[in-house]
Amino acid sequence: MQRDLWPATSVTIGPGPVRDRIDPERLGWQLAQARRSGTVAPGLDLRAVDGPVSAAEVQDAAVIACGQPIRGHALAATSDRVTRQLGCDGPVVAPLLAGSLLPSRAGLTLPRGILGIGAQYVFVLGRPFPLDDEDPGDGERLAEAILSCHLGLQILGRRVPHGVPLNALTATADFGLDVAQVRGPSVAGWREIDLATAPVTLALDGHIVARGSGAEILGRHPLAAVTWLAETLSQTRRGLDAGDTVAVGSCTGLSQLVPGQRVEADFGAFGTVVLDTQ
Repeated sequence: MQRDLWPATSVTIGPGPVRDRIDPERLGWQLAQARRSGTVAPGLDLRAVDGPVSAAEVQDAAVIACGQPIRGHALAATSDRVTRQLGCDGPVVAPLLAGSLLPSRAGLTLPRGILGIGAQYVFVLGRPFPLDDEDPGDGERLAEAILSCHLGLQILGRRVPHGVPLNALTATADFGLDVAQVRGPSVAGWREIDLATAPVTLALDGHIVARGSGAEILGRHPLAAVTWLAETLSQTRRGLDAGDTVAVGSCTGLSQLVPGQRVEADFGAFGTVVLDTQ
């Protein structure tokens, strides 16, 4: 398959199965079917995904098989906590499908295979970035290109059996583990606010289960993840488009979630974002 949609995540793992056993279209179709049905496909084995290229090919095939519009990008494993929880060695990126993007106070029927939920920041691009004369690593110009910053939630999960190892390769192939990304209220004057130090809490049914801050994202700031994404996309001569939503990943780790729970992320003076599950 010609890769022209998403960049491969930079990862290294030990030797795997031989390359010619990979069938991206078949694996992608199985992943899309499992995603549509909210199930874990018992025969879906991603252990043959043996490198970043094959992981990206499977992800591309799965996105095509889903047939949904793409609204931007969803990142995962952008903090040390989540990197350890997911067995990854750095950020994982995936398409943000239209069906995954939810408003605050929406309801979500949880599929099988849920890994957890966390609080995050979400950005919306107001113009393409980078322009021809811009460096994709220029954080100041990137901030100028962003239309709005939102409070959010990230729900991650798998479509494959527990016996399939969880790592950056299998995560990338499996839609980047994306289940849902909640885009809540916007943060007024966000450019003048220190998103890195503002405390964030995550509560389930009114009980705080996790704490964090924007400084957990790549060890610096939520915008650092958007800069990383822009630089990664530039390696394949792509960029961020006007209207793209970028979910930067949880800054409160991943907390176990079961159907029927109400989730509330509190960003202090910035506001709250809520999700009801069933």
